[in-house]
Amino acid sequence: MGQKSFKKYIPILLFIMAFSGFLSTQILWDTFHLNAEQVDQDKQKHSVYESAFQGLKLTTTKSTSIELKNEKEPIILLNFWASWCVPCLKEFPSLVEFQTRFKGKVKVIGINGDEENPEQLVAKTEAKYKLNFESAIDPNSFLANKFLVSTYPVTLAFHHGKVFFVSKRIHNFMDEKFLALIEENLKAN
Repeated sequence: MGQKSFKKYIPILLFIMAFSGFLSTQILWDTFHLNAEQVDQDKQKHSVYESAFQGLKLTTTKSTSIELKNEKEPIILLNFWASWCVPCLKEFPSLVEFQTRFKGKVKVIGINGDEENPEQLVAKTEAKYKLNFESAIDPNSFLANKFLVSTYPVTLAFHHGKVFFVSKRIHNFMDEKFLALIEENLKAN
């Protein structure tokens, strides 16, 4: 290829390089902007969670009255579940093991969303999965709505009323990263 034929491609190469640079810059800008937007949305949601936490009083199916802000455990886990929710049921073994490991340091409270016969379904599920935490029933989704829960399972973890963990899908409560996060928050007590 001669020098003359190469010169005719220089404008095309320059255009491609300039366009590639523009696209790269745009992608980086959009990524940064979306991440910043997500952080703002998360802060707003956390504010709603924390506000709901501060005012929440509930009674479990075992007639235990709980006012979240007055609980002695520094960490409270709210686990929103329903008996028909297969992912909810699949996470129960790790949640039971987790509660056993952190008894007295972390309080797990189930919030059951079954609409029909919730007391019977909670009792049946507690027996079948040997749940070692109590649940409150929420057949009209009052509590779920307060915490912006629209699907199950959802777990919210609070340290002295401040959200530090949110899961909106099945979660392994014995995952090493999650356990390290719990330990870190317990040390910050």
